[in-house]
Amino acid sequence: MFAISSDVDHAVSLPAYLEFMSFLNTTRDTCYGVGLGLEISNSFWFFNAEDQQQISYFQGTSTKESDFAPVCRELWASGHLDTLHSYGNFNRGGFERSHAEKALKELDQHKAKILVWVNHGNDENHQKLGNYPAFHGAKTNEKAYHFDLLKESGTRFFWAGRTTHVCGQNAAFSPGNRIQQLAQNLIVQTKYRHVDRPLPSVDNQLLIKTQLEDGNQILEFQRFISCFGEVKNTDVTDLALQLTRPTLAALVKSQGYMLLYTHMNENLPEGQPLPADVARGFDLLAAFARNKDLLVTTSARLLQYADLTTNLLLDIHSGADLTEVHLHARGNDHLTVNDLQGLTFYCSDPEKTRIYWGGQLLETQVNPADHRGRVSISLPWTALVFPL
Repeated sequence: MFAISSDVDHAVSLPAYLEFMSFLNTTRDTCYGVGLGLEISNSFWFFNAEDQQQISYFQGTSTKESDFAPVCRELWASGHLDTLHSYGNFNRGGFERSHAEKALKELDQHKAKILVWVNHGNDENHQKLGNYPAFHGAKTNEKAYHFDLLKESGTRFFWAGRTTHVCGQNAAFSPGNRIQQLAQNLIVQTKYRHVDRPLPSVDNQLLIKTQLEDGNQILEFQRFISCFGEVKNTDVTDLALQLTRPTLAALVKSQGYMLLYTHMNENLPEGQPLPADVARGFDLLAAFARNKDLLVTTSARLLQYADLTTNLLLDIHSGADLTEVHLHARGNDHLTVNDLQGLTFYCSDPEKTRIYWGGQLLETQVNPADHRGRVSISLPWTALVFPL
């Protein structure tokens, strides 16, 4: 499963932002080429405390809506805008709890729930979450404390800064994946042993349970940056170095998850084609998706699926003619039937297997045998519809 986790930094053109999202998510003609028809989300922030141009929901640090605001509301509702890249650009300082209150009030008014949080900024941007000196978002004695509000709003997955060079997290064993993991761990334990910043997961997990300073526990995730560290700016041009056949093939072989770290709106040309090598990378990604080698989806859907498959409890009742599987959430009281999309269960006789949630019989589909000859049953996965 693959998703692009893109930070909104340096997205200066709203027309380019929208045109690129259309290119990624529809099959329409765009300045970037015929749309790929994939399912890819993006991020946003509410405020921009910098002098430089940057799209944000509000104008500057006011609560006056920008032209981006109605776009955000449409994409919140459709699921294509699922990541809050912090509340805004406060790299000169100045973030306070009141900014979080204003932002989350806006989400609540529009019945929007943003599942994913990604830290932004330098050490003056104290809203960041994590157990590090300049990260004040979960320190109750700091004026930038806001995590209690964010948790109440429904945000569930958090990026504090962990990046990895291993192709595929929560991976099945493959020699290449294992070698990458061992090499990365060796570098972390030597070159970066004194670095006081988030480091890659030693056991290559996508989701890591982390205790914050206010006592709350979060699900922290890590993002893939590149195989060998060749990426410099993680902007749109660097996608040519990230969306490569060896990288995507390694992910498929690992049978794991990948959240690709980028700033895909940075240096994005307005009204002009993408660089040829970047366009080839996206064409390659689309081909992997069409061939059903990868399920390409949004950050939130990938993270929720990964969490669900780890924490779902199965109560199985087998009879002579029928097998019933009753699903129960472990610590996931917020889940609805819609959140279960795509769950797949290997079983000996899919035609005689029934799946239930809260006593409700769920619609299922029988799958052909996989590459190992095993048959299965799935809850249908419904593609998101791009609204703009």
